[in-house]
Amino acid sequence: MAAKLPRGIQSTTWKKKDGTTTTKFRVRITRKDFKDKQPQYFDDLKEAVSYLALSKQPKGKELLYSITEEQRLKRAEEKRESGKNNFSLGYFIDCYLNDYILTKPAETELQIRNRNNKLSFYKTIRKTSIVDRFMTFSEKEEMGIQDNQPTYRFMEAFDVRQIRAIDINYYIKERLKSVKPISVQRELTMLSNVFNKITYFNETLTEVKNPVSTYDKDLLRNTIQKREFSITPDDEKKLFEVLSNYQNKEMQNICRLSLLTALRRSECITLKPMMVKENYIQLTTTKSGKPRKVYLDETAKEFIKNLTPHTKDKFFKYTIAGFDRVFRALLEKNGLGHIHFHDLRRMKISRTLSQIGAENSIFVAEFLGFSSVKKLEELHIDAQAVEPTDQRGFLNNFGHASPDITRKHYFNFDLKTKEKIAELKSKKIQKTITTDEEKDLLELLIRMSES
Repeated sequence: MAAKLPRGIQSTTWKKKDGTTTTKFRVRITRKDFKDKQPQYFDDLKEAVSYLALSKQPKGKELLYSITEEQRLKRAEEKRESGKNNFSLGYFIDCYLNDYILTKPAETELQIRNRNNKLSFYKTIRKTSIVDRFMTFSEKEEMGIQDNQPTYRFMEAFDVRQIRAIDINYYIKERLKSVKPISVQRELTMLSNVFNKITYFNETLTEVKNPVSTYDKDLLRNTIQKREFSITPDDEKKLFEVLSNYQNKEMQNICRLSLLTALRRSECITLKPMMVKENYIQLTTTKSGKPRKVYLDETAKEFIKNLTPHTKDKFFKYTIAGFDRVFRALLEKNGLGHIHFHDLRRMKISRTLSQIGAENSIFVAEFLGFSSVKKLEELHIDAQAVEPTDQRGFLNNFGHASPDITRKHYFNFDLKTKEKIAELKSKKIQKTITTDEEKDLLELLIRMSES
């Protein structure tokens, strides 16, 4: 029989999408003298017991609320001074949100979605509890906590002047218990953004360094797996057969639009007729928040010309969330669950690079609407498979092209296809190629130059 849990703590178990089960300890405090009524979840029973013990002591409650004695006495002054003496991470997150997130327009579905995603990230950061290295022996003794017993504090309660790389390491370890490494990496980016702006909120903090920049990189090294995938010709054929048979033709049109223009899903769905010019699309709301131009080839221009807008202000009726839900379900049902919508954008970029040549990165970036040539080269060109025939090829081949490259990539050049083309070209030059091989060579060249 399992040991009885302390009063106020419950064990909760649920099954995740991958089939594994997760068990956490929930602390729900409903006392009138406790402000935070939201339940808190802990992976370790000791953490839950520690939290519950702190909630019963005045000093402990102050710690959990992130209200120190000095802050309480100077609360009125802090309001007048706009938080001049408040150094908690939660305060600076609020400052960052007020100045850089909540001030941005939130009128379109994409803008609202982006804002809500960021707010959700910061809420997670604030409410993640990690080991508190700063509680003294006397403070523990006063609260009846043994000196060797670890205590925990919400991230929002830490003083930004005290946060170091070791605390970021604790954060990473805690988050890796429940989410994927790529999610932790995004959260670290969000947290880093706050520290980069701290001196704009309090000029006395010029000596505060960004602890995110010095965390232990080994904690996330080799755990963030880049997705190396490109749609095969058979998958592409089956995909559009499925889409053509689907009752709502908008689904097929949105996918075709992305394949012809390399627009992102949200950019396709929110496309307006007024954005389409003679030979380019002028996007006003993008992932980066900056407007950009995407030039159209003849095939794309003809396709858009034949599109019938849903209304005068919008090509498609779908919402972003609605489309994503239906698209995933449709592909899963037809055995294409391994394909992501973003693969259509990858395919267009890959084909453009194959057709025009990766060495023409300035032109490709302008044509596809990349705001940064360097970013195009990092994400799509430097990551492609290159035969190691020179120094650059060897550096890329062995993974040392640049310490700054993100190692993400889109372009997955089929090295076997390239080798086959080279072999057949050699036979053609030597006049030893057969009729069937000539047909194969032509088919391969056409496939590589498709747009």
